[in-house]
Amino acid sequence: MMKTHFPRGLAAWSLLAVATVCLARPIPVRDDGETPITLQGTVIGPLTSGDKAEGTLFKAYHLKLAKPMRFDDGADCGPQDKTSLALSQEDMGRYKGKTVTVQAKVFCQINRTGTYHLGDIAVVAR
Repeated sequence: MMKTHFPRGLAAWSLLAVATVCLARPIPVRDDGETPITLQGTVIGPLTSGDKAEGTLFKAYHLKLAKPMRFDDGADCGPQDKTSLALSQEDMGRYKGKTVTVQAKVFCQINRTGTYHLGDIAVVAR
């Protein structure tokens, strides 16, 4: 008699599909760059991206998130899973290595990085 693990495999696959759908629900980013959000994470960096010769070099501290988040502006940046977000503000270096809670506005910076950033940042807890 041949044993099969089909029911267990099907259950595991179904659970994975449900988890994927739940994780895939993006946070909508308005096209005006005014999407307020409160996030917690660790400040890392500074990290660089882009190319100096092409004029796309970008250097910033990032907020490393505890788990990936998906953002979608429905336009240029589109849906993206992010494990960290650039902190587009000058004074973020003083929080390097610290876990902080920030209130900020998430926006798509298409002209340099083609990804989501945080601006108008207020650190509300450390």
